[in-house]
Amino acid sequence: HRFPQVLTRALGVCVVAFVAIGALSYLALGDSVDAVVLVNLPPVAMTFGVQLMYSLAIMMSVPLQLFPAVRILEAAVFARATSGKRDAGVKWRKNFFRALVVLLVALVAVVGADRLDNFIAIIGAFSCTPLSFIYPAALHYRITSGRWTRIKDVLLALVGTVILVYVTYIGVASWGSSTPPIDKCASTNP
Repeated sequence: HRFPQVLTRALGVCVVAFVAIGALSYLALGDSVDAVVLVNLPPVAMTFGVQLMYSLAIMMSVPLQLFPAVRILEAAVFARATSGKRDAGVKWRKNFFRALVVLLVALVAVVGADRLDNFIAIIGAFSCTPLSFIYPAALHYRITSGRWTRIKDVLLALVGTVILVYVTYIGVASWGSSTPPIDKCASTNP
C-alpha cells in the first residue's frame, strides 16, 4: 500500500539527479557540451580512468541488452520446435544469426557515432515514447470500462504519438547539422 509513495519519491530523486547533473554540466562547460559528457572532461589520468571504466561497463552490458531482442528475433526466424540442445546445426545457425545481429548493431553504432545525439533521439522516440505513453495507455484502455478513464487513456496515447512524431522529426531533420531545425532558445542579440 506504500508503493505509490515509494515510486513517486524514487522517480523524484532520479529526476532531480538528472536535472542537476545536466544543469551543472551546462554551467561548467557552457553550450559547447558534447553529447557524451565524458569527452568534455580535461585530459588527465583520472578522466582516462573514468572513460575506460565507462567503456568497459558499456561493453559488458551489451549481451544483457541484446539478449531479449535476440530471443524475440529468434522466435520469429526459427521454428518454435527447433532447439540447439538437440541439433548442432540449429545451434550453429542460431549462433550465426546472433553474430549477424551483433555485427548489425556494431555497424549502426559506427555509422551513427558522429551524430550520437540524433541517433539517441530517434531511438528514444521509437522505443521510449511508446513504452512510456502509448503502450500503458492502450493496455489500461483494454482493462477499464469507465468512459472518463478511457478518454484519458486515448488522450495519453495521442500525446505519446505526437511526441513520437515530433522527436523523430527533430532527430531526422537535424541529422548532419550542428543545430536543431527549431531553435527555441535562439539569441535575440545581433
